[in-house]
Amino acid sequence: MTPSYDEIASWKPEALTPIANGLFALKANLDLEAPKAGNPVRNLMRGEWTGDARGPADDRAVSITCWLQSMADEYGDLAQTLNTGAGDIASARTGLRNATDAAADLGYVLDTASRDYMLNFVPEKAPDGAEFDATTAAEIQGRLKGLGDAADQAVTSAGSAISAAVGELYAMAPESLVVNSGLVANQIEAFRKVYGREPDTLNDWRMAAALDLHSYNPKNQGVPPVISVIKIDPVPGQGVVATGLFIPNGKVLGGASRHYGDGREFDPNFAPENTRVSYFIDYENGIVIARQNPSADTVGQVRTGTPKMSAAQLPDGTVLINYDAADPLAPGPAGDAGWRVRGQTIVTPGVDGARVSGVATDFPSMETYQYLPDGKTRILHQDDSGDHIGLGPLVHLPFRHEYGDYQWDLQGFPRENNPEQVYGPHPPGIEGITDFGSADSPPTVKGAA
Repeated sequence: MTPSYDEIASWKPEALTPIANGLFALKANLDLEAPKAGNPVRNLMRGEWTGDARGPADDRAVSITCWLQSMADEYGDLAQTLNTGAGDIASARTGLRNATDAAADLGYVLDTASRDYMLNFVPEKAPDGAEFDATTAAEIQGRLKGLGDAADQAVTSAGSAISAAVGELYAMAPESLVVNSGLVANQIEAFRKVYGREPDTLNDWRMAAALDLHSYNPKNQGVPPVISVIKIDPVPGQGVVATGLFIPNGKVLGGASRHYGDGREFDPNFAPENTRVSYFIDYENGIVIARQNPSADTVGQVRTGTPKMSAAQLPDGTVLINYDAADPLAPGPAGDAGWRVRGQTIVTPGVDGARVSGVATDFPSMETYQYLPDGKTRILHQDDSGDHIGLGPLVHLPFRHEYGDYQWDLQGFPRENNPEQVYGPHPPGIEGITDFGSADSPPTVKGAA
């Protein structure tokens, strides 16, 4: 079906441009580094390395350089495809807008929400003495609808070209580096279940990754994460706000055994699986996703806990999230009490972007980013746990701290008189807060439309 004028006007092809620029920069770096890739081998003098292995090693060095140069070319092709698609879509959008304005100057005003491109004749807008003419109206309607179809085709063609370019890159990846072949299909299926459509934008794919019920990291042995979802009122223009709680150490003390951490630093593009707990607020579509990944220890145990997640929202779009997650491998009572990661996050949208505040346990590390619809990323919060020797759960989990303008932001939410208290730091209870539910049938936060 032909998209309406309003739908086409809402498209933002310019969001493809910063992505293309990033790919062009990547191509430039690969072009610069590719000749150096084989140098450590090729620069060895014949007297420094002799024997049967030298010839194959030289060949391998040359092949790596050639492969990197080919990858650079493919990234350049993808960047050019993005720019071309953005230009074609923008041109089609402009053509429709100009034709619509020209029709209005003749008195034929488009119903911008109509996918049939229905027109209304407004004498006040028509030239002096002009009257409604059915033939003229039909011609204008057909012309505008044709431009709508052309805009739709521009999007379809751009999508096909981008998919083909990505496919070329995928085909060139060495087998050892190829992503699990089912990952994309898994993410599309998970996204479709919640959104009722396939992922389209970069932020859609972020949400699809968060919704994926599969584990790909070998340490997780295929044990799935636990995912919960809740619906909120959308706040267009705010994109996605994502928070990740992660253990920077590779291993930490976990009772009788050592537990695997995430072994990483802060990462504005963190993968959902590289966290202990994460939650993603999709302000464009009114969806919030929470995810707890499996816990694994060095003796081979792998288990996933079920976090207690709840949310509230103010009329201005501010979202409060309560989280309470336990390590399912923690010993005895510690798993039910002291070894819990709990806190409260408040995200306040604004004209210049969102801001974040909250209260959190002193462990693990925490990061929050905003991914805007135009492709820009804003760092809202980075909080290092301060423990990099593996004692964090034992030493830091019983304590908490506040960040941002937490007490100020908290005033907007009605408080419970007697919130349930358990061992360790616990955020204040919020009146009417709504629990997350399953991805199959997510609840809607109280008060949302």
